Amino acid sequence: MQPKLAVLDMAGTTINDGGLVQQAAINAMLNISNISITKADADKVMGIPKGTAFQTLCSISGAPSDNEVITKLVTYFNNELKALYSDKNNISLMPYTQELFLAMRRKNTKIYLNTGFEKSIATVIVNTLDLGTLIDGYIASDEVEMGRPHPHMIHKAMELSKVSYSHQVMKIGDTVSDLYEGFSAGCAYNIGVLTGAQNYEELRVAPYTQIIANLEPVLSYFK
Repeated sequence: MQPKLAVLDMAGTTINDGGLVQQAAINAMLNISNISITKADADKVMGIPKGTAFQTLCSISGAPSDNEVITKLVTYFNNELKALYSDKNNISLMPYTQELFLAMRRKNTKIYLNTGFEKSIATVIVNTLDLGTLIDGYIASDEVEMGRPHPHMIHKAMELSKVSYSHQVMKIGDTVSDLYEGFSAGCAYNIGVLTGAQNYEELRVAPYTQIIANLEPVLSYFK
């Protein structure tokens, strides 16, 4: 059975930014909290709402994490990413993404992107890469009550695309948080991809139906 809806993560799954998300998190911690974190630290909090991510980073690094500090960290992070993502030289589609979108279109599968970013950043990505004609929509974590690993973004995509049953939904992402999101939504297809922040050993601790090196194998679902 082919999915009626596919919900795909943005950065690390369908969008290649060369690690700009992690670098923006590192820069925010350094400039706002005067704390140095590593890329490995930043990788651990990829895919979740950024307020939650910075709460975690502050906790593990011993930095203050009151509401004012978290707001400053998120604002710095968002502003830096919006500027970087506005430049077409900084981001591109992951290999096989465009082919996959077109294959899904031919099979009348609805395509939604979702993200732990806020809506304004997601909009910059969609506009910079001219994705409006390739996808049916996109949902950010600040548009729902709770972001990943909760299923609310997937449920919103189902509502918007008029897909009633989760066994008709495919979720694809590059983080443990993505996979728990797909699992908590009851997606029949819950696919981890190794093009982003986390490796196989990290992803395999989460519930999944498949872990793949890149998006190419997903094309087989839409022949």
